[in-house]
Amino acid sequence: MIRFFAVALIAAVAYAVLGVNVSHAAPRGIDLAGRALAGEAPQFALIFTASCWWYVLVGFGAAALVVAFRSPSWRARAIVSVVTTLVAWQVSDGLKNVFRRPRPEYWRLIHESTFSYSSGHALFATIVYGLWAWFVWRSDLPRPVRLWVAPLLVLWACGILWSRLALGAHYITDLIGGVLLGVTALALASGVRAAPARRRSAAGPI
Repeated sequence: MIRFFAVALIAAVAYAVLGVNVSHAAPRGIDLAGRALAGEAPQFALIFTASCWWYVLVGFGAAALVVAFRSPSWRARAIVSVVTTLVAWQVSDGLKNVFRRPRPEYWRLIHESTFSYSSGHALFATIVYGLWAWFVWRSDLPRPVRLWVAPLLVLWACGILWSRLALGAHYITDLIGGVLLGVTALALASGVRAAPARRRSAAGPI
């Protein structure tokens, strides 16, 4: 349990330090380099981006709750996924208004109206697609299913990150910040989930 909270603290500090350093300064370094990807296959990129739109995430959440209802062995995973996503979603939206980083000016297809740091899509790539890749990989599903589905979910998460650069919607540091925020959320959720088991172990047999 302690190690989860330690990871959460480190990721949160890194997130805050990065946000402070990039949100009120002109783009430089890797953010300037990332502009080279803007405009690459925008219609293809839009498919990845759309997989993190709110109605798709709501659909994922509803499917997870159905899984939780029908399969007790997946119930804890589904609940952790839904709760973590909902809480992190609200926190991410609030933090955008704290850092208030302007969006890139070279956007393609969609002009995003919210601030740039940190990327909500990078957050969802981490806590939805990345988390379910981990769940599938660590499950008792048939080996061929695990060997195909988990890597595909990871690749899809990477596609989401690429799509935000291809559409000119974010800087690279926005994506790094979104991933850091996702790691923070997942580490906290893991720590909270592990806490009851730790208390039972400490109490010993009754």
